[in-house]
Amino acid sequence: MKISIIIPAYNAEKHIRKCILSALQQNIAPDEYEIITINDGSTDQTADIIQGLSKEHPTIKSITTPNQGVSAARNLGMSIARGEVILFADADDYFCTNSLAQIYEAVQENHLDILLFDYNHWGSQDKLLKGFDYDARKFCPQDIVSGKSFIKTGYMPAAVWMLAYRREYMLKMEFTFINIRHEDEEFIPRVFYFAEKIMHLPLTCYNYVQNETSFMQNYKEYGLFDKIKAMDSLNRFIKEHVKEEDISFALSEHISLRLMENLNNSFAIKSRAQWKMVKQMKKAGLTPLVHAKREGRYSFLYKYFPIAFIVYYRHKYLKRQRRQS
Repeated sequence: MKISIIIPAYNAEKHIRKCILSALQQNIAPDEYEIITINDGSTDQTADIIQGLSKEHPTIKSITTPNQGVSAARNLGMSIARGEVILFADADDYFCTNSLAQIYEAVQENHLDILLFDYNHWGSQDKLLKGFDYDARKFCPQDIVSGKSFIKTGYMPAAVWMLAYRREYMLKMEFTFINIRHEDEEFIPRVFYFAEKIMHLPLTCYNYVQNETSFMQNYKEYGLFDKIKAMDSLNRFIKEHVKEEDISFALSEHISLRLMENLNNSFAIKSRAQWKMVKQMKKAGLTPLVHAKREGRYSFLYKYFPIAFIVYYRHKYLKRQRRQS
C-alpha cells in the first residue's frame, strides 16, 4: 500500500462528497492507496454519504465513532493506516487532480520523513486568495534539509494537510495529536524536530477552502484558550527534548508569534477575554512578545501592568485595521 489519506468528518454533509471524490481522481491505482474516512459522531447526513461512496469504491474505508474531536479521529486513522505515506485532509477541502503520484514519488525517491507541498487558498464565491503563510514561505528551504535545520529558518507550516509523512517515521516516534483545537501548530514542530530529511515540492496538490463556519469555529473564545494550551504543550516539549540553544530559541520565537497572532484574533472577533488570556499565558510562563529582550518596555508592561499591555496592543491592532481599510 503506497498512500493512506485520513479524512475526519463532523457534520460535513455539504463538503465531504467533493473531498472524497477529489481523493479518488488520482494518477495512482485504486488498490495502491486507501482513503480512511472517520465520521466523528456526525448528526447530519455525513455518515450516509461516506457509506454510499464506500460501497461504490473499495478504496474508501468508512469508520464511525462517537464524537471525540478531530485529533482523536486523526490518531485513530494513523493507528490503522497501511500506506507507506500518510496524508491528512479536512472534510471541507479537496485534493488537486492527479497529485498523489508525485507526492509518493518525491517521498520515496528522496527517502524523506516529511514532504511539504503547495496549496490553493479559496475564499468565498470561489475567490482565489493569497495563502495564509504566503509571506513566510520565502524562508522555506529549497534543498533537502533536516528538521532541525528547517526549524532554524523561522518558517513553520501551520496545517497538517500541507505535508506528507512517512508512516515508518511516524510509527517509530509514536507521534499523536493532543485533543484540543490548534493541535496542528503543536504537532508539526515536534514532528519536524526529529525528522532527518524534509523537502519542499513546488507543486500545488491541495485546495484549502476558508468557509465562514470553519473559520469562526477556530476563533470562538474557547479556540483562543486552546491555542494557549497548544503553545504551552509545545513549550513543555522544548524544555524536555530540545537541547540545541538556537533551535530552542527559534521554537520559542515561533510560540511567541502564534500567541501574538492569537491576541490579535481576540481583538478581531471583539472578544473581551484578553485579561484571562494573559493570566493563562503568564501562569504557563509564556510571552506573546517576539524578541522579548529587545522589547523591554512592552515586556515590562506584560509582566507588571497587563491591562496597559492589552490596551496598547488593542490600540495598535485597531490602528493597523484602519490603515488597511
